[in-house]
Amino acid sequence: MKQRLLVAAVGVPLLIVVLVLLPPIATAILTAAIAGAAAWELLHTACRQPKLLYVPTILCAALVVLAIAFGTAITATLIYAFFYVMFLFYMAVSTHGKETAIPFADVAVCVVAGFLFPAMYSCIFLLRMDENYGKLYVLAPFCVAFVGDALSMYFGIWFGKRKMAPHVSPHKTWAGGFGGPIGSALAMLLLGLIAQKWLGYAPDYARLALVGAVANVFGQLGDLSMSLIKREAGIKDYSHLFLTHGGMLDRFDSTMFIAPVVYFFVAGGI
Repeated sequence: MKQRLLVAAVGVPLLIVVLVLLPPIATAILTAAIAGAAAWELLHTACRQPKLLYVPTILCAALVVLAIAFGTAITATLIYAFFYVMFLFYMAVSTHGKETAIPFADVAVCVVAGFLFPAMYSCIFLLRMDENYGKLYVLAPFCVAFVGDALSMYFGIWFGKRKMAPHVSPHKTWAGGFGGPIGSALAMLLLGLIAQKWLGYAPDYARLALVGAVANVFGQLGDLSMSLIKREAGIKDYSHLFLTHGGMLDRFDSTMFIAPVVYFFVAGGI
C-alpha cells in the first residue's frame, strides 16, 4: 500500500507538470516514452522470440509518435516503417524451421506495438496542441480513465454481483461497468467547471458528459483487452515499472483507448 501511495503522490503531480506547465515538446517526449515502454512490455509479454525485435520496435513506436506530433518527419518515418516491416518478414522467413523461429504472430504483435499503439497514444499530444485549451484537453483522457476506474471499483464493491468477463478479469462486474461511465462523465463536468472558472472556457456540459461516458466504454474495452493478453501469457503485470502499480500497459491501458475518442470530439469542437 505504501508503494502504491508513493507512486501516486509522486507520479500524478509530475504528470501534471509535464502535460500542463512545461512546453508541448515535453508532452511529445513523454508520449513517445510511454509508447516505447508499452512496445517493450507488449513484446516481452506476447512475443515468443522478442530479443531481436526489441530495439527496432521501440524505436519505431517512438518515431511514430514524434512524426505525428511534429509532422515534418512523416516521410522519414514512413521510409523507416517500410524497412521495419520488411525486416520483420525477413526475420520470420529466415528463421522459419529453427529453434529461434519468429512466427507470424510475433510479426503481428510488433506491428501493433510499433504502429497502432503509438498512433493511439499520440492523440494525447494532439490534444495538448489545441491553441486555446490544450492544457485543459490534455488532462481529459487521464481524468476519464482515473475517475472512471475509481467509481467503477466502488460500484463493483457496492452492487457488483454479475461478472462482466470472469475469464479475463475476475473482479470486473456489470455494476462496475455502469459506474465507470458515470464517474468519467462527472470528471469531465468537473474539468469543464474548473476551466470555466480559471480559463474563461464556455463548455457544453451535456457534450462533455457524453464524451466522458462514451470514452469510458472504450477505455473499459482497452482494459479488458490488455488483461486478455496477460491472461494468455499467464502473468499478473506487464512489468514493475511503477512498482506495485504494474507497468505502462497496466496503468495507461485504458488511457490509450480513451485518448482517440476524446480527440475525435475535441477535433469536432467540444
